[in-house]
Amino acid sequence: MLNPANLPVYQQKERILEMLKLHQVIVIESPTGSGKTTQLPLILHEAGYSENGVIGVTQPRRIAALSVTEYINKQLDSTIKAEKGEQNSTGRLAAYKIRFEDNTDISTKIKIMTDGILLQEMKLDPYLSKYSVIMVDEAHERSLNIDFILGLLKRVLQERKDFKVIVSSATINTALFSIYFDDCPVVKIDAVSFPVSIIYDEPERNIKLRENLKSKEFKAANFRNIKQNAQEWEEALLFKINSIMDRISSSKETGDVLIFLPGEKLIKNCIDMLSTASFSKKIHLVPLYGRLGKEEQEKVFDQPPFGRRKVVVATNIAETSITIDGITTVIDSGLAKLNYYNPKTYTSSLLEMPVSKASCNQRRGRAGRTREGICYRLYTREDFESRPLYTTEEIYRTDLSEVVLRMAELEITDFESFDFISPPNREGLKGAVKTLNLLEALTPENRLSKIGEMMAQFPLLPRQSRMIVAAILEYPQVIEEVITAAAFLSAQSPFLFPDGQEMEARNAHRVFRGPEGDFYGFIILLKKYTEARTGRQDTAKFCKKYFLDERVMAEILNIKEQLEMIVSEMGIPITGGGSQEDFLYCIARGMLQFVCVRDGKNDYRTMTAEKIQIHPGSGMFRETPDFIVAGEIVKTSKMYAMSVSPLSKKTMEKLAPSLLHGGHSFEPKGKKTLTGKTKEFQSVNSVKIGSQAFRIEKIKGRKILKIPYEKLPVLAEELEKNEISGNLPPNFKDKLTGEIIWKGYTLCSGEKLAHIFHVIPFIGKISLDKKILPKANYIFPKDKDDIFKSLDLLLWVFPMKTKKKQLGFAGLFNDGQENFWFKISRDFNTVLYESLASISLINDKWSESLTVKEKTKIGEIFSRLNSYYSG
Repeated sequence: MLNPANLPVYQQKERILEMLKLHQVIVIESPTGSGKTTQLPLILHEAGYSENGVIGVTQPRRIAALSVTEYINKQLDSTIKAEKGEQNSTGRLAAYKIRFEDNTDISTKIKIMTDGILLQEMKLDPYLSKYSVIMVDEAHERSLNIDFILGLLKRVLQERKDFKVIVSSATINTALFSIYFDDCPVVKIDAVSFPVSIIYDEPERNIKLRENLKSKEFKAANFRNIKQNAQEWEEALLFKINSIMDRISSSKETGDVLIFLPGEKLIKNCIDMLSTASFSKKIHLVPLYGRLGKEEQEKVFDQPPFGRRKVVVATNIAETSITIDGITTVIDSGLAKLNYYNPKTYTSSLLEMPVSKASCNQRRGRAGRTREGICYRLYTREDFESRPLYTTEEIYRTDLSEVVLRMAELEITDFESFDFISPPNREGLKGAVKTLNLLEALTPENRLSKIGEMMAQFPLLPRQSRMIVAAILEYPQVIEEVITAAAFLSAQSPFLFPDGQEMEARNAHRVFRGPEGDFYGFIILLKKYTEARTGRQDTAKFCKKYFLDERVMAEILNIKEQLEMIVSEMGIPITGGGSQEDFLYCIARGMLQFVCVRDGKNDYRTMTAEKIQIHPGSGMFRETPDFIVAGEIVKTSKMYAMSVSPLSKKTMEKLAPSLLHGGHSFEPKGKKTLTGKTKEFQSVNSVKIGSQAFRIEKIKGRKILKIPYEKLPVLAEELEKNEISGNLPPNFKDKLTGEIIWKGYTLCSGEKLAHIFHVIPFIGKISLDKKILPKANYIFPKDKDDIFKSLDLLLWVFPMKTKKKQLGFAGLFNDGQENFWFKISRDFNTVLYESLASISLINDKWSESLTVKEKTKIGEIFSRLNSYYSG
């Protein structure tokens, strides 16, 4: 272990303590890896701050709380005797507390906890009487919990003059914290850093594409496989990483490599690629992302086997939270995934976006901790310069209902006046209050109702805790089942869909399906998993057989047991075995905003959102009940209902009569006006995307962006970089409509640009020969050979039969039984949905009669079509 005396923070021990003696609040600004997280708690303990109370340290992530505790205890290398009255027990000086797991005891002096735990404790002890100091670590991340905690600590400071606060931050906008805490001092601690060379090295596909576009010989035919554009971009990115790694592995330079990618899927693909590269025996690959368990994540700290270079492939978790020694090269994709919440529709979107300049620079800095390093940026210098300085704070892009519930619990009733470091949007607060009122959690005075008080006892999101409260108050015979559902919703999905094995995984998950939908599937799954566990079977084999995440399954079981303990402590017995209708009523009572009514063949609507479809990952995909409840409504390419079960008309009458009888909301919705939507575009006649200009025409009172088909390649490239200019509002893609032009024909005419831009990578070949597409009605399995011959035509583009000069997409349709036919439709979403449903039907109903080649074929088709839903 590194000698702590050599760490920059420890070397500034006296300076830190002097500042803390003179001020109630100090900000510690120092680069990642300087010892803030591990040394500040020990410095405080050695200075005697633990004699008058516990030293509390908050962490934004569970894994960090565990690893920091372990590191501090290793450094101390001792356990201590418990306090008087417990002489025979021992406890650790530093201990952690995270959701559903408390490692602390009466001997604990340094308590490492997730920020959510501190918020839970403040409801019983609002002025933190047990603590002498609270250190808010990783404050620069500006999560919603961190911002809320800072506001609450400000209140504690006003009441307790003996109380101290340390705000620990990397070198990102620390002046903001100082201003917020009345110009408190910022203790800047420089760490030894070495120069890091920056090499801008974007993937080849982008460069070649620009060169082609400048060439007069470039024709639309050169871009026939545009449907594979997204896949080609990923392949180009991975190819570039492979090329860089090849050069590094061939050089005499030593040092480890850190690769930043936006998500788990791309990380796995990258590791698969590098593990089969010619230089694979020279490297030791280690993944790092949120879904990994503690043991897997801690492998990043292990030394690689002799003669091998460690290569860590990580999400932005490696930006600041974890310090990995030995990194001398960083390869930065410049991307991350961020969640955005719409308080008007109560829907979430997980968006892959370019990271801010500050994040880019944090990533670069990881290469210069121990010696001179290199950072390869897989984007251009111009791209970097166009990025925002900082990441948008979470308080502006997340659901505020949980924070508002906690505020009411602490008797803070004027939500808008609470002193946040960055005040939330009024719209976000209003949406949160509406949510809590629908859940009956608040009184008219913004205090907790009796129902709200019960909800606040659970460390869950308000909608999830309301499900359990509904069971307790109305249908206690389904408490156990509802707790199981809440446990699944509060964890990540355990269902795995490995690339190329989506259909195989779907078949394995079918064991947990039934007419009652996904929520009952959760109960079946946990029962089978528990049986495997108690029967001393190998749970790893069970999870592998059924394509399940073993770590997530263990977590779900743990959450269920802890929730049952909370209910038992309320004096309520855990009972189960009630009716399906009562169970789903309780689910829907909590998920009221996600109760849907069918509004067309495959579309549904909630109180606030329309054109929602059941996600292909749901066991209810292809089913079309009149009423459903979802665990979440997510917007990717469009709106999708996740974790779905059907509801009866009786339940709907009781829960949402307005929605049942044609209403859209519990409150009237304003009329839509065309002029309101289009007048902001009246003065706009063109838009520039990258280096290409596109004209906007007015047709029948509507502004439509004309997109020539031959310019689709540049669109695909430039939209990735968001290089758009013109007199347009920020959300123009969601309001302005457009159409694709090809040889006088139009495609996607009148669709929103956001939809067209998302469809572009999936557009198949264009053919004016409609005879290619079969016209016959087929009966499966009798005509399966004819059907399989034409499956590659799915998403091809053909002229519409009835509309002159209009193109549509080819899809495979069915009647839900054995009849199938190919059809051209102008609606891409309909074609995609029906084609996926047809492929799923063939697989689900006739899988045993298919040959290995046919199974492979439909698996490939399903994977290709299903990839649209991940974007």
